[in-house]
Amino acid sequence: MKRIAIVGGGPIGLEAALAAIERGYAAEVFERGLVADAVRQWGHVRMFSPFSMNATARGRVRLKHSGIELPKPDELLTGAQFRERYLAPLARSFPAGAIHENCAVLAIGRSRVLKGDHIGAISRGETAFRLLVCEDDRERAVTADVVLDCSGTYGQPNQLGDGGIPLPNERLYLEQIHYGIPEFSGAMRARYDGKRVLVVGAGHSAATVICNLAALDPATKIHWLMRRDRELPSEEIPDDPLPERARLAAAANRFARDHRVILHRAASIAALESHQAALRVEIVGSTGSATVEVDEIIVATGFRPDLSLTRELQVQTCWATEGTYPLAASLLGEASADCLKTPAFGAEMLIHPEPGYFTLGMKSYGRSPNFLLRTGHEQIETVFDWMDKQSLGESAKAEAA
Repeated sequence: MKRIAIVGGGPIGLEAALAAIERGYAAEVFERGLVADAVRQWGHVRMFSPFSMNATARGRVRLKHSGIELPKPDELLTGAQFRERYLAPLARSFPAGAIHENCAVLAIGRSRVLKGDHIGAISRGETAFRLLVCEDDRERAVTADVVLDCSGTYGQPNQLGDGGIPLPNERLYLEQIHYGIPEFSGAMRARYDGKRVLVVGAGHSAATVICNLAALDPATKIHWLMRRDRELPSEEIPDDPLPERARLAAAANRFARDHRVILHRAASIAALESHQAALRVEIVGSTGSATVEVDEIIVATGFRPDLSLTRELQVQTCWATEGTYPLAASLLGEASADCLKTPAFGAEMLIHPEPGYFTLGMKSYGRSPNFLLRTGHEQIETVFDWMDKQSLGESAKAEAA
C-alpha cells in the first residue's frame, strides 16, 4: 500500500486525504496549525461562491452518513462558517492518527538521494521521500511514497513596493499595515473607522476591502491605488454567474465613480515613512508623483507560494507565476478574469520532474488568482486516477516478471 504524505490540512488537503483513504491508500495529513488554519484566519470574509462549489460529493455524503447537517447548496458562507460546518467535521471523520495538527513540514527530500542525483530519471522514485516535521516543538523525520503539497499560498503576501519587492523600511511600519482582508467588525472596527486608509490592489479582495471601508463612518477617507490604468478599477464580468462577485465589483466601482474613494491609477509606491503617528506615502504614477498621509495601509495584492519547502527536490515552477510549470503555461494561454472559465487540466499538467511529488490547490497556480476550490477537487481526482493507472501498470509488470 502506497503511503501518501499530504502537506496542509486545508480544504484541498482534507479532500485529498479523503480521496486517498477511500481509494485504499495510507494517507497522513500534516497541518502547520489547526485544521483549515488559513480559512480560520480569513474566517470573517464571506465567500462569493456557493457551498455546492466548495465541497465534494464525497465529503457531503460522508458527513450526511455521520448525521451532520450541511449548509444549503446555494448558501454563501463566511470562512468561519465553512470551516465550522464542513471542514472541521470532515477532519473529525478521519481515523485517529491520520491528521497531525500543529505539525509543520519544514523540508522535503529523498532518502539516500540528493537534488542533483538521477536528473529527470524515473529511478529517483525508487527511494522514499523524507519529510522533516516539527510537532509540539519536537522534530522528526517521516517517510512517504507520494507527496501531495496542498500547503497553499496564504501567509506569503505579495509585497507593497514597486517591482514586487518590499519598500525600504516597510518592516518598520507593520503595525499600521495589514496584508489581506482585515476584519471590520467588533474591536477591529476602531482601527479603520473614521481614519485615512490606503488600499493597494485591484482584484476582488481589494473590492471587498473598499466595500467594507465605505460602510464605515463617512469621515473615513479612502485612497485606492492600483498598478494598472483602467476606467473601472474592479473588473466586472458580463452576465457573471456568481451574483455576489458581481455585486462586489459593481459596488466598488460605484464608490469610485461617486468619489467615495480617491483613485490612484497606474501607480506604485516609491517610499514610505512615519510622520506624526501617520504614514507618509510617496505615490508615483504616469502623471507624476504625489504624497499622501494615511493612518493605515491595507495590502490586497494577493499571495505567493513558499518554494523553500521543496528546495531539495527536482521541481519545475513557472518563472513568471511560480506555479507548476506545465499548468502555468496552459493557464497563461487561457488568461481570463473569470475563474469559472479557467478549464480543468489533467494530471499530466501537475507532474513535476520529481516522481511522486504533486502540487495541488492554490499553490499549483502560484501567484495566479484565478483558482477555485472546485478546480482543486478536480485536480485531486485526476491525480488519483493517474496514480491508480500507474499502480495497475506496476502490478502487471510484477506479475509478468
